[in-house]
Amino acid sequence: MKRRFLYCAVLALAAGSLPPVGRTQPAATQDARHWLERMLNSTQTLNYEGTFIYVRGPHVEAMRIVHGGGAGGERQRLVSLNGPPREIVVADDNVVCLSPKWRATFAGGDYRRSPFHWSIPRELGQVENHYELQMLGEDRVAGLEAQVIAIKPRDAWRFGYRLWLDRRNGLALRSALLDEQGQPVEQLMFTDLQIKSRIDDDAFAAPPEAKIGVAPETGPDASGAQAAMGEPVTQSAWRVEQLPEGFVQVSHNRFTEASGRHPTEHLVFADGLATISVFLERLEGDPPLLQGSSQLGSMNAFGTVIDGHQVLVVGEAPAATVRRIATAIQHTPGAGKP
Repeated sequence: MKRRFLYCAVLALAAGSLPPVGRTQPAATQDARHWLERMLNSTQTLNYEGTFIYVRGPHVEAMRIVHGGGAGGERQRLVSLNGPPREIVVADDNVVCLSPKWRATFAGGDYRRSPFHWSIPRELGQVENHYELQMLGEDRVAGLEAQVIAIKPRDAWRFGYRLWLDRRNGLALRSALLDEQGQPVEQLMFTDLQIKSRIDDDAFAAPPEAKIGVAPETGPDASGAQAAMGEPVTQSAWRVEQLPEGFVQVSHNRFTEASGRHPTEHLVFADGLATISVFLERLEGDPPLLQGSSQLGSMNAFGTVIDGHQVLVVGEAPAATVRRIATAIQHTPGAGKP
């Protein structure tokens, strides 16, 4: 499995106990929808710099973010402040992942510019089919007054969300992903935030040597550092017989190493908020990466082996959801050939 590719993809996706947020207001779906619309607009248009902390299970990370929005499109730089040095630059529809030992660039058309781990579609009706929107009063985050919004699942196939939005402009200041019992399994929160009138282009400049599919480093640590290049799949021997209600397939790509070995098919399913990935790769004598269930914070995974292929389903969804998708996967040899 492309561990470096998977790590690069989830690094930017960037729990604890939740404090009370004041007196709960009666459900006001229209008001909550209005706040979410403000958040969508501010996420794309505001220029800002800040520091946020990200907590997933036992893992705690602090990151610095510089974000540019407006007519020129969204650009973003993320720099890890603890652990091994890591950096992500999003500009010109590309995502550049950098570390002292490797670097990779891949197309970023579907990359989530927000540092928060959820992605709300413009058509909020898609969300409301499977989630209930509620107002939860006011709170304070990073010294700023915040409006708290709840997004509650209507069934057991998905997690819930709680969002703290800046009352001045709707920008997300904090988020919590809640499990089936309503307990936080992942949290992200700004500790400081400054809104800027503009941000210099230099803030988003990636090193010139960070080219698509190129690993400038040499030596033993450079092996496997090449970026996987994906192409859409139109014919495949793989299919999912029945998805949990509300989930639909949004992409299906094939990634191949420069050597041509170990091609991996990657399917993505989403319900408007939750996203689940399915990775399919021939083992070719290698041991399976995962068999059975695994969990890290909000990320649940289920692995199995089908016809000599590693099947790995992973996403920010309940364990039952990823297991359901994994057990519904069918392989028909020869069906993917022209």
